[in-house]
Amino acid sequence: MSINLYERLKPEIKKALKSSMKKYPHSGRVIIAKLHLHSLYSELSMGDIRDLISFSNVNEYKWDTLDWKYGDKLFKN
Repeated sequence: MSINLYERLKPEIKKALKSSMKKYPHSGRVIIAKLHLHSLYSELSMGDIRDLISFSNVNEYKWDTLDWKYGDKLFKN
C-alpha cells in the first residue's frame, strides 16, 4: 500500500497546518482529508495546493517551476 500525502508532509508543514486548524478548523479538516485520500502530489487540484500553502504559512514566492510541478517544498520523498 502506498503512503498518503499527509504522511509525506514535511514536519514543519504538518506543524503549521495543525496550528492553523485552531483558527480554521473546518478548512483544516478538509485539506487534511484530501491529503489522506491521495498519494500523489499530481492528484491535488490547484485549489487544494493553494489551501495547503495558505494554511501552512509557506512563502511560495520563492518557489521555482519545479517546486510547483513536484511539490518538493511541501513533501518528503
